[in-house]
Amino acid sequence: MGLTRKQWFMLGVLVFGSFLTILNQTLVAPAQPSIMEDMAVNAATVQWLQTGFTLVNAIMIPITAFLQDRFSTRKLFITSMLLFAGGSAMAAVGLSFPMLLAGRLVQAAGAGILMPMTMTVLMLTFPIEKRGSAMGVFGLVIAFAPAVGPTVAGIIIDTADWHIMFLAVTVLSLAVVVLSVFLMEARPPASKGDSALDPLSLTLSTLGFGLLLFGFSTVSSSGMLVVSLVAVALGAAGVVWFFIRQLHLETPMLQARVLFNRRFLIGTIIGMLVQGALLSLPVLMPIYVQSLMGYSATVSGLLLMPGAIIMGIMNPVAGRLFDKLGARKLAIPGMVLLTASTFCYAFVGLGTSLITIAIINAVRMFSMALVNMPITTWGMNALDNKLMNHGTSVNNTLRQVAGSLMTAVVISVYALTEQLDWPSMGWPQSAMEGINFSFFICGILMLVGLVMTVALVKTKPGAAEAASSSSKADAPRGLLESIMKTDIYALPATATVHDAMQMFIERGISAAPIVNEQGEPVGFISDGDILKRLAKQGGTYIDPIALIANTVEDRSGYDERLEQLMQKNVCEVGVPRSIGVSVHADIAEVCRILAQNHLKKVPVLDGERIVGIINRSDITRYSMEAYLATRTIQVA
Repeated sequence: MGLTRKQWFMLGVLVFGSFLTILNQTLVAPAQPSIMEDMAVNAATVQWLQTGFTLVNAIMIPITAFLQDRFSTRKLFITSMLLFAGGSAMAAVGLSFPMLLAGRLVQAAGAGILMPMTMTVLMLTFPIEKRGSAMGVFGLVIAFAPAVGPTVAGIIIDTADWHIMFLAVTVLSLAVVVLSVFLMEARPPASKGDSALDPLSLTLSTLGFGLLLFGFSTVSSSGMLVVSLVAVALGAAGVVWFFIRQLHLETPMLQARVLFNRRFLIGTIIGMLVQGALLSLPVLMPIYVQSLMGYSATVSGLLLMPGAIIMGIMNPVAGRLFDKLGARKLAIPGMVLLTASTFCYAFVGLGTSLITIAIINAVRMFSMALVNMPITTWGMNALDNKLMNHGTSVNNTLRQVAGSLMTAVVISVYALTEQLDWPSMGWPQSAMEGINFSFFICGILMLVGLVMTVALVKTKPGAAEAASSSSKADAPRGLLESIMKTDIYALPATATVHDAMQMFIERGISAAPIVNEQGEPVGFISDGDILKRLAKQGGTYIDPIALIANTVEDRSGYDERLEQLMQKNVCEVGVPRSIGVSVHADIAEVCRILAQNHLKKVPVLDGERIVGIINRSDITRYSMEAYLATRTIQVA
C-alpha cells in the first residue's frame, strides 16, 4: 500500500483497538445463559448487558463530536481506550450482576467515543492517496470481528469461564493504550472549542431513551405493568422534548433538522427496523440453542459464524451494486428474504436441526447486506454535503437506540409468553413458544419495512439518486454558476497522455477531468501526474522545481520514459477518482477541495455531469470584489 513503517504501526493500533470494541459487542450473547445461571437472573434482566451497552453507545455518538472539538485526537483516543479497559476490568471481576452491568456501560462509553474517533484519526493521519488503503484494511476488520466473536466466546465459556473473556479484553485494551502512547501523533482538536454541550439536551436524551428502554424491558415483570407504562410515557415525552429542543438550539447536540428531509427520514426508519432485527437475534439464539436444545456455547457461536462471514463479504458487493442498480432493486428482494427468514424462526422447534438454523441465519444475514448499506446510502444521498456529518450522527444514534429498544421488546415478549404458557405447557415448551412469538413480532416489523420499501423507495441508481437529490437541495446554486467558467475541457477515457499534453499546451491549462462515454467524470489528470512518471524512481519531491531538476539530471533515460509515457492511457497515469465540487457547494467547500488536492482548478458537477470549471483566480477575484463592495457600502 506504500505506507511507511510508522503508518503501518499506526494503522495496526487503530484497527486493533476498533477490532476489540466490535468484538466485545458480540462476545456477550453466547455467555448469557451461563451468566443467567451463575447470577440467578432471568432473560429480561440479562439482556440489559446488550441493550444497556447499545444505548450508552448511542448517547455517546453526538457527545463525541463535541469532544473532538475540545481535545486532541491522541488524548481522546487514549482516554476512550482507558475507559473501555476499565469497564472490561469491572466486567471481568463481575462479583454481582450490577457490577457486571456497570462494567458494560463503562465499556460502552469508551467504545462510543472510539469508533467515530478512529474514523477521524484515519482521515487525519493518512494522506489522500493512502486513505483508501487504510480504510480498506479497516473495513475488513469491521466485517471479521462479528464473524469470530460468538465462536471465540463460546470456546472460552466451554473451556474456562466467562470472566476470562472480559479479562482477555482488558489485557488487550491496555496493550493498545501503551502502544498508542508511543505511536499516535498529538494532533490538535478540530476547532478552538467553539462548540457547546447543552446539559439539558444531554439529560433529556439520557433519561428519555433510558426510561423508554426500562419500560419496555420490565413490561413482562409481575407487578411492574403500571411502572412500565409510566416509564414509557415519561421516556417518550423526554425524547420528544429532546428533539424539539435541538430544533431551537444554535449549536444542537444532534442536528434533528435533517429528519425534515422525507427521503432521509424513510431511510432512517427502515434502517432502524433492520438494525433491531440484527441485534435481537444474538440475544435469543443462545437461549434457544444452549438453554432449550442443550448444545454448548461453542456450537451456539459456530451457528452464527457463516451468516456473519456472508454479510461481511456481501457488504462491499452490495455497495458496488447500489451504484449500478440503485436501492430499490436491492432493498426489495433483500426485505422479502429478511421478512421470510425472520418468520421462519417463528416456526422452529426443539427438534429443528442445527443445519436448518444455520441456513436460515445465513439467508437472513445475506438479505441484511442487500438492505442495510443501500437503504442508508439512499437516505444519506438526499442530504446536502454540508449536512452529511449531521445526517450520519442522527442515523447512527437512532439505529443504536432502535437496536436497544428492539432487544428489550423481544426479550419482554419472550418472557411474558413463557410466563403465560408455563401452567399449560410446562418448560421448555413454554420457552420455545416465547422464542417463536418473539420472532413473529420481529417478522411483523420486517413486513412493515418491506411495505415501506416497496411504496417509498424509488428506482434510481446511486449516482442518479445523488444527482436528483442535489437538484432539489435547499442550497442555492447561483453563486458558483455566476463565477465559474463554462468552457469545459475534458479528456475521454480512451485518450493518451500525448492527447492530454497537447490539450494542456493548446488550452493553457494544467489539469483536466477524464470522462466516460456518457460524459461522467471517472478520473483526473494533471501535469503533476505526468511529471511524476518522468522522474527517477525513488524519493519524494514536494517541490515541483526539485522534481523537474531531478528529471533533467537523469537525461539518459528521459527520452525513453517520455516516449513510453506519451502512449499510455490517461486513466493509467491520472488519479482513478473524480475530483469535483457540487454546483450547490459554498465557497468554503470549494477552497477546501482545491487546497486538499493541491489544485489550481476543479470541475463543477451537477450530479454526475460537468457543468463548469472553477479556478483559484475566480474565487480570489470574487472574494476581493465582494470585500470591496462591502467596504464601499460601509464607507457610504
